[in-house]
Amino acid sequence: MKIGILYIAIGPYEKFWSEFHRSCERLFLTGIPKKYFIFTDSKNIQPSENISVVPVVDQGWPRNTLNRFEFFDSISNQLSDTDYCFFFNANTQFLKTILSEEVIPDATHEHLVSLSFHTFLSNPKASWPYDRNPASTACMTFDEGYRYYQGGLYGGRTVEFRIMNAELLQNVRQDDANGVIARNNDESHLNKYLANRHPLCLSTQYGRPEEWLEPTNPSIIFRRKEATLGFVHIFWQKKKPFMYLLRQIHAKLKRTY
Repeated sequence: MKIGILYIAIGPYEKFWSEFHRSCERLFLTGIPKKYFIFTDSKNIQPSENISVVPVVDQGWPRNTLNRFEFFDSISNQLSDTDYCFFFNANTQFLKTILSEEVIPDATHEHLVSLSFHTFLSNPKASWPYDRNPASTACMTFDEGYRYYQGGLYGGRTVEFRIMNAELLQNVRQDDANGVIARNNDESHLNKYLANRHPLCLSTQYGRPEEWLEPTNPSIIFRRKEATLGFVHIFWQKKKPFMYLLRQIHAKLKRTY
């Protein structure tokens, strides 16, 4: 078996790479060969025998995260040399040994695996942050979906992963052509794809935000971005599309009135 690891480190997110790589090598599917595909604009991350650096351009948020399907498609032929592929958020850190029986999906899970926080199950389904905009290909009707999946960890057998990625890429391109951005970007498209499927569902144990208190002994955490990148960076990064939206609304109001 050979595992493909997909990782995006654009701009300051390169700061997470060293710890991610160290903990992944030490704790994730140990004993199984891994090939890392790093999509980055950094000059500090160097290629090696099992690290392939794929240069990309920093297009800001949310384009950098929406572009992931383009990134993965660009190395589709190289991925065919792997048996399974996993995407991890840049701020992922492994804390405990992860065995293949924990994360490798079988046919009963359609050979796909994703992450869903337990906190959503205690809330009414109508409150889950699905995309409800009918103009987007990620739009979910109120009778669709039985889980809300996080975009920070997902994967599967390479054959099924490539099929999924191709469809997600097509949907994002269609949204782009229509001038639409899904509510939660790539995560909304992932939820639409998985809505009527039954992937192996990993709990918060495999992706607990660092600042949360439960579960108390997680296997994987998502490190707090503000602690590494700074609050100001996160604020300004997320503010840009919001300001763009306000400008569009203002322009429409001017045309109307």
